Amino acid sequence: MKTNRILFTCLTAGLLVLSSNAQTYATGDSRTVTAPTVPGTCETLSAQFTSSAVDVKTPTTSDDTSRVQAALTACENTGKAVVLAASGSDNAFLTGKITIEADESLVINSGVTLYGNNSYNSESELVYIASSNVGIYGPGTIDGRANVTTFSDTPRLVQTDGASNFIIDNINLQNAAHPNLYIQGGSGATVWSVTINTSPTQANADGIDIDSISDVTIYATKITAGDDGIAIKTNESAASNITINDVTLYGTHGLSVGSQTFDGVTNVLFENSYVYGKTSSGVASTDANAINIKTDPDCGGLVQQVTYKNVCQEYTKHLIVVNAEYGSCSGTAGTPKFENIAQIYIGNIDLDTNTQSGDEYAKVYLDNVNGFSPSGTDVTTSTWSASGSVPSCSFTF
Repeated sequence: MKTNRILFTCLTAGLLVLSSNAQTYATGDSRTVTAPTVPGTCETLSAQFTSSAVDVKTPTTSDDTSRVQAALTACENTGKAVVLAASGSDNAFLTGKITIEADESLVINSGVTLYGNNSYNSESELVYIASSNVGIYGPGTIDGRANVTTFSDTPRLVQTDGASNFIIDNINLQNAAHPNLYIQGGSGATVWSVTINTSPTQANADGIDIDSISDVTIYATKITAGDDGIAIKTNESAASNITINDVTLYGTHGLSVGSQTFDGVTNVLFENSYVYGKTSSGVASTDANAINIKTDPDCGGLVQQVTYKNVCQEYTKHLIVVNAEYGSCSGTAGTPKFENIAQIYIGNIDLDTNTQSGDEYAKVYLDNVNGFSPSGTDVTTSTWSASGSVPSCSFTF
């Protein structure tokens, strides 16, 4: 017996004009994005701690903040990287907040972990990027240590702020106290083959937030997190031209748009991805959504041209949520307006349960959908012709 499983090739939408039967498909990132290349080395730093010495509630009082920051400052504008490397059995770096400067990168070698010390609790983030042409590369790890200590504040693990042409590639992010990766402002960001592993019970610990930026690609990424797996939002300006491809979520709150949409969200493509409502070890999401489009009059705005294509779901409680009264939202007040979403086109879906609730004020077009017919206040249904067929999904557990 399948458990809350949904397979579909397309959830997209037409115009808000209810007489229209056209569909405006999202195209996503306007750039041509390929696998990143690790830059050359500017300076190599050797580890001086073991993970067992720093990955505890009260780690050593000395740390690496000054020497890592000094190397990053020295390598600014070189186009090269500061490399964090192991030294014998020493495989750990311990820092407070560090800033990666313009036109340089940070590389964390295999088996090496950069841990946040207790002091970064009072900062907004552990790793901060506010300049352009910056990269973070693995295959090592950045660890926020929220699994071993309690943070009274809400520091993010990695934060960009108006940074254009940002790349994060082949790295592990884990144990964040708040969002693992927050990309805000600028233009052009690539998230490639990243693994995020933060407890699904860690409140407000989103996997990846994409905020007020255009031209973003997230590819081949696996996320376990305590809130939204991926969320598109607009706290400063509009968000547009975003592609999420080949992503797998475990125990998160789903693939989300919102809740802050007051500056407008346009042209977002989710495709070829899996959403599991629990982790591989069986820990359930605290809110097992899969597709979650949410906003509110306290932070509402125009959302349009959003497409979910070839997304497979298992163990999710809420398969599709489109909510204009989210009720937990702050920002700039505005009227929620779902164009190309308020009129929903659903095609090629195989469901093992068809329970639904709260349907209202929408026009829904259906094709090749088994046992599913929305109904409620001002809800109407009609037919359309969906291309493709129900995808073949290979669930792993």
